Amino acid sequence: MKSIIAATTLATAAAVSQQGLEAVQRDGLSSDSTMGRQLLSQARRVEDGNNQYNQNDMSWVGGFSIKFTGCHTVTQWINEQNNDNDGNADANNAAYDPTNGKIESVQLVRFRLCPRDSCFDHFNVGCSKHYGEYVVGLDSFLQAYVAYEKEASETGCEAYRQTCYNKCDQSNKPMCWYNCYKGYGINSAMCNNYDENGQYYEGLMDMEQAIQCSAYDTGADAQVDEYGNEVVQHYLGPMCSGQGGTVTLGLFDDDGCQVKSDKTVAYYQKNYGAKYIPHTSESIISTNCLSCLAADEDAANGNADYYNYDADGNKNYYEANNVNSLCATAYLASGKCEKELDSSEVMYPEEGACTYLEGVKRLKEDGIIRGNETVTSKPASIAIAFFTGAACLLAGYVGYLKHKIQKSRVNLAGVTTSLA
Repeated sequence: MKSIIAATTLATAAAVSQQGLEAVQRDGLSSDSTMGRQLLSQARRVEDGNNQYNQNDMSWVGGFSIKFTGCHTVTQWINEQNNDNDGNADANNAAYDPTNGKIESVQLVRFRLCPRDSCFDHFNVGCSKHYGEYVVGLDSFLQAYVAYEKEASETGCEAYRQTCYNKCDQSNKPMCWYNCYKGYGINSAMCNNYDENGQYYEGLMDMEQAIQCSAYDTGADAQVDEYGNEVVQHYLGPMCSGQGGTVTLGLFDDDGCQVKSDKTVAYYQKNYGAKYIPHTSESIISTNCLSCLAADEDAANGNADYYNYDADGNKNYYEANNVNSLCATAYLASGKCEKELDSSEVMYPEEGACTYLEGVKRLKEDGIIRGNETVTSKPASIAIAFFTGAACLLAGYVGYLKHKIQKSRVNLAGVTTSLA
């Protein structure tokens, strides 16, 4: 049985180097280390007998389920490094030159940790009490999620690989592999391109490569299309489908996947016969509650070296003998708001990212965080409008009755005068 990944190295299937993951842990939500370290609040600290490092307990996470609650795009200022005449980065000046930077979109994932026995798939946020809320960079979360799903799908992928190959190798249907595996309850996007013997299967998509913003094969042989328009190079990468929406794959016009293309994958499939790409409309990340409990002792990997850095740059180690790789990696790289957690579960909840999370929830299309705006609720607005209208109608009716009564009194007074 394969061991789960440590937070210092993602699963082998994810092909992410230890150095790269260490940067993710250190910097947290983006390549901007200042932002990441501010959101990674002070970790729970329990010094060991020699005071050499901080030892923290993350085992409680094994009793929870992770629930994806939305993807957001944040607009922020990224400070770029100055270069000397030789093109080398000048580290001394980079952090202090406010004119040397650019506005960049950073994609974030919000998720909750809910108690396993009270996390519900149909509930958008999973649970309503005793939960922790977290925010983490989309790239970090996706790498951990895809590695986790590929590990979980490995047995099924191999079991039906030959069957689907026999059915789809000579097929001209672009969705053949996808539909074949789907018939067995397997997402083909989470299957490896290579089998255990190293044989490559062209019909399968490499999801690990797709989520890393890779060059997209449009299927066009010429440099211009039939209308004389230039066929430009596009890049395939993950994107948020609106603020608080799901995570899908889409096309971009730059190799950093910042500028969304006006062309779609469906366009190139229809006009140029490009390869079918799943998850261009359906979310890559499941909205179901996924248990954080490791499947068995081997998967728990008690010797894993889990750690992150706090806001002061201190290295904080975690014990997580029963926590699977997805939850451990996402938890360590996230900004945390644990004020709703049951104090009997977690003695020292972290609340360093609560304010930031509230700002993320209020994001509009421009991606600018507004921490002091009033949150509007459509149902509440409808209710207010209804009761305001009802109150106006009632006031009008009361006025009408008052007028009728006064008129009746006048008529009655006239009748009395006549009788006299």
